[in-house]
Amino acid sequence: MARGAIIITPKDKEEEKLIDALVKRMRLKGTKLSEEELEDAGLAYAMSKADKTKIADYDRVMRKLRS
Repeated sequence: MARGAIIITPKDKEEEKLIDALVKRMRLKGTKLSEEELEDAGLAYAMSKADKTKIADYDRVMRKLRS
């Protein structure tokens, strides 16, 4: 059975401690992500939802990357 994941961003340290305590109390597996790891997860999610039916023009992409 495939399981998903939940990413929760607490608004402050107090909320982070509360969420951490809840995860431990429920005996769930939790991992804290660094800011960079969180950005990578967001990018991966966006890429998975992107429209993959269109083919980008190589020259147009290269012009955008250079600018």
